[in-house]
Amino acid sequence: MVASQADLVAKLGAADADARLHAIRDVKNQIIGNKSRKLSYIKLGAVPRVVELLASSNAELSVRIQCAATVGSFAYGLDDGLKAVMESGGVLQLIQMLSSLDDCVVEAGVRALKMVYRVTNIFCNLMLFA
Repeated sequence: MVASQADLVAKLGAADADARLHAIRDVKNQIIGNKSRKLSYIKLGAVPRVVELLASSNAELSVRIQCAATVGSFAYGLDDGLKAVMESGGVLQLIQMLSSLDDCVVEAGVRALKMVYRVTNIFCNLMLFA
């Protein structure tokens, strides 16, 4: 059975670590390359919940890594996604990942920041040359 988008957003706050990990992976996999699903998840309030998980000091590394990828995916290719990430403090959380002692966490933060940078850089270039 496939969980609905609202169910997945609710599971992001689950007490069970495995349920959170599966929920964040499912959200990430559904939004990659799908603007309409990104918008739907944004409207359901998924971005702030993902950023909360990313910022959580007691979140498992695997959850934080998946959250970073999800935040980057929300920001990439959709203005509303970038706005939601920025407003929820997602960029700051990704920058903070760079100081982790775990190389996998740092790499996840860098990859996600690269996605955010691509979008903001493209936007800035369009504004400069318009």
